[in-house]
Amino acid sequence: MEKEKVLTSLEEIKVFTDPFRMKILFALDEEPLTVKQLADRLGEVPSKVHYHVKELERIGVLEIVDKKEKAGIVEKYYFPTAERFRVEKVVVKEDGWKDQIENLRETMFKNASEDFKYYLTKRHDDDKEILNYGILNLTYEEFDELKKKLEELIERSSKRKNTKAYTYIIGVFKKYD
Repeated sequence: MEKEKVLTSLEEIKVFTDPFRMKILFALDEEPLTVKQLADRLGEVPSKVHYHVKELERIGVLEIVDKKEKAGIVEKYYFPTAERFRVEKVVVKEDGWKDQIENLRETMFKNASEDFKYYLTKRHDDDKEILNYGILNLTYEEFDELKKKLEELIERSSKRKNTKAYTYIIGVFKKYD
């Protein structure tokens, strides 16, 4: 598995930013699963999940990592090809690329919001959380330094023994009055 896969083409971004496909990726956070297992986990019919899994496989986001024969049927186990995925701005300004980036932003916030709502129903007194909202006044150099530090932390946080998974969403963007 790669550390990071960079998506650069409009086609890859269109496939990746579909909200249902993001749910599939989040469902594959710990172990490889078959389409049937994914469908059960997501409460969907296998045919719908199969279509979206094949699309993610086509752009290199998912891959078959194991095959097992069961009662004469070959079960294919899928898992992400990288620990994280990054959307690189499309150099060629193809029609629709801005819409796909906006779709990705909305999907990220929606998924993080759903994770947070679920966390609120399950949390324990000893759970750790960081919630912060505010305004940062930064120079361009300070902004670049913050971005670099966040990227370094994310890089170090790959799956390791004796760690817990935390959902995060970080957004730092220009404030307009």
